[in-house]
Amino acid sequence: MTAIIPKIRVVNEKTQLINNPGNAGKVAVIGAFDTTETNPKLFTSVKAAQITFGTDSTYNGCAVIEDLFIGAESLLCVNITTETSATPPVREKELTTAKLTAALAKIKGEDFDILFVAATLTDTMLPIITAFLDECYEMKFPAGFVGCLNGSSTAANVTSAGLAGEHCYGLITQRFNVAGTLLSLLNSAAYYAGLIAGMSVGNTMTMKQVKGVNLVNPEYSFETGGDGKTLLEAGITTFKVQRRSSERVIVVNSEQPNGLDLYINRVRDYVVKELALHDFLGDRNNDVTLSEIKQEVDRVRDECVNVLGLLEDITYTVAKENPQCVGITIDSLTFAGIITQINVYVRVEVE
Repeated sequence: MTAIIPKIRVVNEKTQLINNPGNAGKVAVIGAFDTTETNPKLFTSVKAAQITFGTDSTYNGCAVIEDLFIGAESLLCVNITTETSATPPVREKELTTAKLTAALAKIKGEDFDILFVAATLTDTMLPIITAFLDECYEMKFPAGFVGCLNGSSTAANVTSAGLAGEHCYGLITQRFNVAGTLLSLLNSAAYYAGLIAGMSVGNTMTMKQVKGVNLVNPEYSFETGGDGKTLLEAGITTFKVQRRSSERVIVVNSEQPNGLDLYINRVRDYVVKELALHDFLGDRNNDVTLSEIKQEVDRVRDECVNVLGLLEDITYTVAKENPQCVGITIDSLTFAGIITQINVYVRVEVE
C-alpha cells in the first residue's frame, strides 16, 4: 500500500466592498461563457461566476473573469454562446454584431460602471458600443468601456479609436507580462479594466505605475513618428517600461479619444449618476419634494468636491419644469489639470 500525503487546499475567495463612495467598480462583461444560460447574471466573486458560467478558458468570457475581478466589485455577465440544432449540438462562441446588439439590449438601463466586451473590438462593433453607451448616458446610467484593438497596423488602430466616442476608458494594443506570464491581448485589456474598477474615479493613470505588470509587448517608440506617439495622440492607452531595473511599467498618458483624461470621463459619469436621484422618481412634484431634491443635490456636490475631492467644483440649478419634471442643470464641472511636465532649472556657479 502506498501512503498518500494529506493535502490542504486554501481558496482565497475575494469579494469586493460594495457602494464605496468614490468608487465605480461594477463591471458588465459580454462574452462567450461555458453555458447555455441566456439571461444576464450578477456575481460578486470569482468562485460564484465560475460555478455558474464555467472555467473553460477557450470561452473568452470565462477567460477574463479572474482578471476583471482584481478590482471589480461585481460582474454582470451576459452570455453570447449559442448552440446549433445539430446532433450533437455545437457551441458557437464567436461574437457577431448581431449577438453584441442583442446582449447590450439585455442590460440597457441597468446600473453598471464599466463595460467590457470579451473580444477584439472591430470597426463594426465600436459604433454599436458607442451608441449603446450614449443611450445609457441619456438614461442617467452612464458607463464607459475598456477594450482591446488588434488592427493590422498602427493606422488601423488609430482609425478604430476615432469611433470610440465620449464613453471610452481605455483602448489597449499591448500585452502585459504579469508574474512572469505574458497575457493575451484580451486578458491584458481585462486586467487593465479590473485595475480601473478597483480605484477611485478621481484617480488618473497618467504616468502612474500599472500594478503587477513588469513588462509589455510590443514596446513602442515615443519619438516623433514612432508608433507610441501616434497611438498616444489618438487617445489609445499606451504603456512603457520606465525603470527596467525594477520592472516598473507606467501609463504614458491616460487621455482618451475624446481628448479628456480617464479620470475626467469617470468623474463626469459618476457625478451624473449621483445627481440623477433615481430614488426620487415617483414622488409628488410639490414644494416639499423640490426642497428635498435641492438638499440632496447640495449633499452630492459637497461629497464629490469637499469630501472625496473628485473635482474642484460643481455649479448647478434645480427648478420645477412642469408637474411631472424637476430639472437639474449641471452648469459646469471644474477639474484640476494634470501635471504632465516638470521643468528643473539649474544654475551652476564656479568660483
